[in-house]
Amino acid sequence: MLATFIMSGVKIQYQMSKSQIEDKARSMGMQYPDEMKVINNGGENK
Repeated sequence: MLATFIMSGVKIQYQMSKSQIEDKARSMGMQYPDEMKVINNGGENK
C-alpha cells in the first residue's frame, strides 16, 4: 500500500519530441555506429 501511494505521486510524461528522446538516449550512453571508432587488427581472412 505504501508503494502504491509513492507511485501515485510519480509523473510519467508520454509526450516527448524526437530531439528529447535523442537527448535522453545520449545521456544514457547511446552512440550512432558512424560515431564509434573501429580498430581493425590485420585484415579479412577468407
